[in-house]
Amino acid sequence: MVVSTQQVTEAALQLPERERLSVASAIWKSFGASDEVLADLAAFARAQEFDTGKVAPLTQTDVFAKARAALR
Repeated sequence: MVVSTQQVTEAALQLPERERLSVASAIWKSFGASDEVLADLAAFARAQEFDTGKVAPLTQTDVFAKARAALR
């Protein structure tokens, strides 16, 4: 079965965020990229989410409260 680049891209974009990241990571590693480069790209993506307001910052207090609650 022959699949076009457009079909693969459209299918990948339908995946949940974590699965898209996994696919992107696998493709990127196929070019010889290191985990450090992938970490940089992930950090850049998270920074963009913060800058665009997609995610809101949490205080240290909020982070530790959520961590404690998760451990109970």
